Amino acid sequence: MAERIGLVVAGAGARGAFEAGAMVTLAKRMAADNTPPSILVGTSAGALNVIGLGGFYDLGLVRAADELARRWGFFRLDDVFGPVNSIVGSGLRYLAQIAGIPVRLPSLLDTDPLRYTLKRMLPWDRLHENIAAGTIGAVAVTATSVATRGTVVFVEKHPDVKLPRYDASRNIRYVETTLDVEHVLASSAVPALFRPVYVSEPPRWSGWYVDGGLLLNTPLKPAIDFGADLLGVVATHPWTWPTGRPCEQLIHTGKPDVFGAAALSMRAMLADRMIEDLRAIERRNEHARVCLEIARQISFIFAGPSLDQAGEIAALADRVFREQFACLRGTQNPSLWALARLIGGEAADRGDLLSFLFFDPTFAREAAELGRAVDLVESG
Repeated sequence: MAERIGLVVAGAGARGAFEAGAMVTLAKRMAADNTPPSILVGTSAGALNVIGLGGFYDLGLVRAADELARRWGFFRLDDVFGPVNSIVGSGLRYLAQIAGIPVRLPSLLDTDPLRYTLKRMLPWDRLHENIAAGTIGAVAVTATSVATRGTVVFVEKHPDVKLPRYDASRNIRYVETTLDVEHVLASSAVPALFRPVYVSEPPRWSGWYVDGGLLLNTPLKPAIDFGADLLGVVATHPWTWPTGRPCEQLIHTGKPDVFGAAALSMRAMLADRMIEDLRAIERRNEHARVCLEIARQISFIFAGPSLDQAGEIAALADRVFREQFACLRGTQNPSLWALARLIGGEAADRGDLLSFLFFDPTFAREAAELGRAVDLVESG
């Protein structure tokens, strides 16, 4: 049996509902193998997911994941931001800047509602109790420091868990604290779109932070630094790159417009480092086996879409939007209607971008079911 098991959950925006569903499938496997994770590490939506899982951990791993997936079904766009108010407010601020008025534009979207949503929907008190009791060893969320341009991993842990040292090769620092809403907000603050977050605790590490996914969207390295030799990895992108020539691909083959370029940038930021890190783990293990080195072997179980399923979340977002908000039905939720109308590009790119901001109960429930259906992939 592995000595320490880690669960790593990637950043994903509204796709976090898919991750919650995939976590249920992974939890069933880990429970059956008697390998429940003791270290939970997440970024952005993954930070929200590990906070929720850690808070419900006293229910048992599978029930905790199931409850988390259920709660994603309550998220609405207005619980995160209001597109119309954000656009109007950002436009007025930008015009004021042009006019020479000393007003700054902190972000395109006003995410103040998200603070109250996270306070209401996540089990903060139970999280602290579970960590203090040793029900879970440590929960950690990543954020990017504006001042140092490095990753800061905010950790709430049981005294028996050792805090990792500074990782100079990746500029990753580990900071012990009592996790709160500001840490999850900071981990989720997508640059330009969402407002930067001032983190006040602990005081020595106070400052402005943005999305941890900017540098470490799938925080495998922190879980390894905590000593995990088995990793459960949850993501919304495949763990391998597309194979074959460009002409052999089925999606993303047209000339990119500005929205296509934005979707490509999102895919690269969210997936490429994860793929590189997982491949590095496999190479390290193979080298140790071939050279008969006595080294810590690290294995992983990946819960996410395969290459053949890579476009399913985007297709789901596009379908649910067309079914619920096409034509006059858009008046039922003008905020979502306005958001979707701002996103152009070909269908695959539009669905990709929309799926990250599609905070809607119907999409969340169907995305969670899609996540529950993933096939788990084990490292060799």
